[in-house]
Formats: sequence, structure tokens, C-alpha cells
Amino acid sequence: MTDADLGWKALWTLIPVGATYGAVSVVVFRRFSDRMAVRRSLNRVWAHVMELGLFLDSPGLVLRAQRDLLRENVRLLRWVILPGGILALLFAFLFPPMNAIYGRAPLPVGEPFVVSVQMKSSVLPPLQLESPPGIVVETPAIRVLHDRQISWRVRPLQRNSRDLKFRFKDVRSIDIRYPDATILSLPWLAWFVFASSVSAMVFGLCWKR
Repeated sequence: MTDADLGWKALWTLIPVGATYGAVSVVVFRRFSDRMAVRRSLNRVWAHVMELGLFLDSPGLVLRAQRDLLRENVRLLRWVILPGGILALLFAFLFPPMNAIYGRAPLPVGEPFVVSVQMKSSVLPPLQLESPPGIVVETPAIRVLHDRQISWRVRPLQRNSRDLKFRFKDVRSIDIRYPDATILSLPWLAWFVFASSVSAMVFGLCWKR
């Protein structure tokens, strides 16, 4: 299966989410970090970096600058670890649904794919997969006792948004390998980072005024 491009329609819905995340990032950093301490620490980091270039002929001074640079980076990390952790948790919450929407493409019409059901028990009962009109189940259930897994080969004959169904409660997970998707030839995460970065810069500048 080849990658699919979701196009402009997906981009216009992704950009507001990324922009909102960027604005929230500014609020979180202003609320949970000492801006003046972070700015002073950043200035010292740049000063130590400049020292490395100025004193290349003096190994002792270079080693001292490297030591001071390491210490300052640790100090800077202390100032930003709380807001950074908050934003990391927020992104961890957003990533699974966003990757499902923007990172996966619909199953190509006419191409086969495999549906696998991971069972909790090592006893694999008879299990019937029910497919909606437009999707054909091409094989009987294939049971792999060692992996506690039941699989079928299925082929979509037309675009379909209905669900495949099976009736059994002892199921741990369902696996369908959707093809990867891009948005205007780039991964959705690249657009998300771009939108959130621009939004954070614009929102930060407007906040200062």
C-alpha cells in the first residue's frame, strides 16, 4: 500500500489545533516559570558558547567554559522542567487521537488488508467477523494459538465508513494496519510543530504589548 495525502482539507483543521497548543505553551511557561531567571540563564549559556570559540588556543579556558556551560544548562533545565513537563503531558494526551485522524489514511479500495484480534485467553473460541456491504471477508478465521490471535484477510470494494463487527467479550485489542498518511507531502507532526511555533511567537509578542 502507498502513502496517501490528506490534502488542504486536513491542513485547515490541523492548523487551529497546533496554533492553540502554541498559545497554551506561552501561557504555561509564563505561569509556571521565572521569566527573568530563564532569560539570565539563557544569556549565560550564550556567553559560555562564545567563550568556546574565543579561547580555542587555551585548552584550560575551553575546559572551564565547557564546565560552566554544562552547569548553566542544568540550571536552565531546572527552571523549565515544570512547564515543559506540563506541555509534554498535554501533547501525550493529544497525540493518539491526532495521529489516528491525520497520520492514517483510509484503506485503499480493491487492496487486501488483515484484521487481527488479540484475545485475553489462550483458548480461542469460534469467532465470526461481520463485514458491512462493500467489504468482503476473503479468508476464514486463522488462529495462532501461541500468540492468542485470530486473523482474517479482508478487501474493501468501495469506500465505506461502517464498522467491522464481531461478537465476543474476551478481546484485548484489535489491529488493522492502515496506510500512513501525509498532508501536502509532509507528516502531520511537521505542520503541527510549524503552527504551534508561529502561534507561540505571535502570541508571546502580543502579550508583551
